Amino acid sequence: MLSLYADFHIHSPYSRATSKAMLLPNLVESSKSAGLKILGTGDILDSRWREYLKNHLVEEDEGIYTYKKDDSLFFVPTGEVEDNEGIHHLLLLPSISSGEDLASELEKSMEKTIKQYGGRPIIPLKGSELVEIVHRYNGLIGPAHAFTPFKSIFRSNRYRKLSGSYLNQSIKIDFVELGLSADSNMADRIKELWNYTFLTNSDSHSPHPSKIGRECNLISLNTITFDEIRFAIKNIKGRKIEKNIGLDPRLGKYYSSFCFKCRRTVKFVENVNALYDEKNIYFEKADEHVIIKSVIEKNVRCPVCRGLVKSGVNNRIKSLATTKERNKQRVEYINIVPLVEIIATILGIKGTNTKTVLKEYNNLTSNVDNEIKILTTTPIETIKKENKVVGEIIDKMRTNQLEINEGGGGIYGKLLLP
Repeated sequence: MLSLYADFHIHSPYSRATSKAMLLPNLVESSKSAGLKILGTGDILDSRWREYLKNHLVEEDEGIYTYKKDDSLFFVPTGEVEDNEGIHHLLLLPSISSGEDLASELEKSMEKTIKQYGGRPIIPLKGSELVEIVHRYNGLIGPAHAFTPFKSIFRSNRYRKLSGSYLNQSIKIDFVELGLSADSNMADRIKELWNYTFLTNSDSHSPHPSKIGRECNLISLNTITFDEIRFAIKNIKGRKIEKNIGLDPRLGKYYSSFCFKCRRTVKFVENVNALYDEKNIYFEKADEHVIIKSVIEKNVRCPVCRGLVKSGVNNRIKSLATTKERNKQRVEYINIVPLVEIIATILGIKGTNTKTVLKEYNNLTSNVDNEIKILTTTPIETIKKENKVVGEIIDKMRTNQLEINEGGGGIYGKLLLP
């Protein structure tokens, strides 16, 4: 049985706000450093991206492709769509040609062509209809970044159950993608979700080391085929998702509630001295439950700009929670901080794309191991031999001892040095 790291959700250069560098050579190199073995193609419904893929990929096995110039990484056709309620769904398909056929069928219901929308098309259909159509093409489908404040099934003032979008098809969806601001422990507070496999994917818009593989799945397969991936996601025939690896949710840019207008994040503290500062809005910790309820009902205004306060992922899940039990069947979720983020914090550098940060990143991934293994399994003493402080930070990360300034309002959280 093979145990491989897989990231199923990325985007092509044709999606909005996506780097033009999202091309196969860069994706292969970034995935090598990260330690990924399987990568979603992203944007399989876009004809321009499909044409590029057909010209540069070779089909190795049923539904699995490799880059012509480097066969070290396996690609599986994937894409993301938005339905008529503004909810995003992740698709995995058994071939590039099935992506072409699916795109043709979906376009029949659209006023525009898929190409005009870019890599992530808006389809005038309900989630339940999308499930039926995708399954006709032997694909897999589930809600993407299920808890984010924008474009997700569980966002505020949307749905409290999967059946809100998927109706009677909710029992047929294949997985739930958590998103960067949630982990398994948080999501499993909603008892309904115990019945579904969780996927953790990067949703990357850039091939930068801080993006590709920042969330991934350790997947157990017999061989690398689409059907084997299907079995693992469906948790059948001995195949399975062994572990979920993802950002510490506090690093996610929608973890905390925030003002929609000025983007100050909400903090609940004891003995509030000031209602706000340059970055935050403050409420009494004792009032947290009442405030969360009022935010969900759109009844809380920012004391600075009077903008509407929007619920972040953490507070939204608290409002949806139906159990305090622990799901003992859920696979392990490993919280990580991207390696470039750790290096930049140690060096006191704001950006993770500087030459100094990338030089040390390349040094560690060349001389120690790939990034995922460095963050999760490489012996700490081995890391310390190459970089003592990085080893110490990762040791604290593995034992959940890191202090993090929580993200919110579209701004990622920040690692604080011990």
